[in-house]
Amino acid sequence: MTEADSTAQERLRQDFDLPRGRLTEAELLDWLAHRVAELLRTRPGFLMSLCYTLDLSEARVQAALHPAAPRPAHEELARLLYERQCRRAATKRSVPAPPLSDPNAW
Repeated sequence: MTEADSTAQERLRQDFDLPRGRLTEAELLDWLAHRVAELLRTRPGFLMSLCYTLDLSEARVQAALHPAAPRPAHEELARLLYERQCRRAATKRSVPAPPLSDPNAW
C-alpha cells in the first residue's frame, strides 16, 4: 500500500480533523470520504467554502456533485481534495521560498 503524502495529510488534518498518525493513501481517502459525506449532510456551505479556499476547480466540483457522476460525490470530492493538497505540497517542495530577512516584509 502506498503511504499518503505526509505534507498533504498534514494540510488535510488542519481542515478535516484527520486522526493522528500515518495513513496509507487508501486509508486517508476512505476516512476523508466519510468526513466529506458528513459535511455534505450537515455543513455543505462550509465544505464548499473549503473547496473554494483550496482552489478546487469549480467545474470538477460541479461534475462530482452531478447526480449522473460515475462515483459517489463524497468519494470524488475526497479524491479532489487530496489531489489538490498533493499538488500544493509538490509545488512548495519544487519552489523554495527564501527566508525573509525583514520580519515586516509582508
